[in-house]
Amino acid sequence: MKEQAVREILDIARRHGVTLEDLRYALEETEPASSPSFRGILPRLFASLGGTFIFAGLCVFIGINWEEMNAAARIIVTLGSGLATFGMGLAALARSRYEEAATPLFLIAAVLQPTGILVALDELSSGGNWHYVGLLMAAIMACQQGVTFVVKRRTTLLFTTLLFSVTFLSVLFDLLDIDPQITAVTLGLSLILVNIAVDKTRHTTITPFWYLTGSAGFLYGVFDMLEDTPIEILFLAIACGIVYLSVYVRSRTLLVCGTVSILAYIGYFTGQHFLESWGWPLALILLGFVLIVLSAAAVRINQKFMRE
Repeated sequence: MKEQAVREILDIARRHGVTLEDLRYALEETEPASSPSFRGILPRLFASLGGTFIFAGLCVFIGINWEEMNAAARIIVTLGSGLATFGMGLAALARSRYEEAATPLFLIAAVLQPTGILVALDELSSGGNWHYVGLLMAAIMACQQGVTFVVKRRTTLLFTTLLFSVTFLSVLFDLLDIDPQITAVTLGLSLILVNIAVDKTRHTTITPFWYLTGSAGFLYGVFDMLEDTPIEILFLAIACGIVYLSVYVRSRTLLVCGTVSILAYIGYFTGQHFLESWGWPLALILLGFVLIVLSAAAVRINQKFMRE
């Protein structure tokens, strides 16, 4: 019976492309949560502190000696250090005892490598459009981080892949002279949609940041497009749509962002149309009631739909 169950599990895993890491993560989720022990916290603490000291030491060294360095030395100390740190992160993944050090090493590499690429292009080029420099750097980093994520399935690498992908698209839209409002709406909405998909995987720890970035950019672009137009009030409906979406995807970040946008727009609208009228005191009172109702609604949504 047991052997048959194992064969069925293996068959299902192969058909759906489930890896051993996915199974391990799923099994860890089903285990009862226990309070972190000192022995478990200590490696993470030392890994984070070690990465911080490495990065600080490199920055201080580069800052002190930058003026005395030639072009080759500047490239080596930035790009070379970034590549070395990235290699150390990959090596750390190969041994479980050093696995906790991989995340700070990848983050340090994600800062040093693009800096090194920009330094190399600046030292070796004779001028030109900065957009092409930014596109080349972002494309190289997005490809490196993306390919490594596909192989290693590390959440940190997914975060940096999204970061450099957004950077690439932002520079590309600016090069094409696309309206900043359209850029904000397009990239913001794209980030929200991508993170809805990411939220269904085991990499959910990065979604709050990108939900906040995406929704803030999207709502900013929408408001900038609708401001002082006959359909400006449509922004309120779109912000309410973000609140509804937060319920659908069970995201507190989207709930907060949508609620804050509604409150900010109500305050803006009130100040624009009732500031110098007899209705201003009444509007303030009404705004206070609206704030109370919305805050109560947000709390109720959080308790009913988002609490585990």
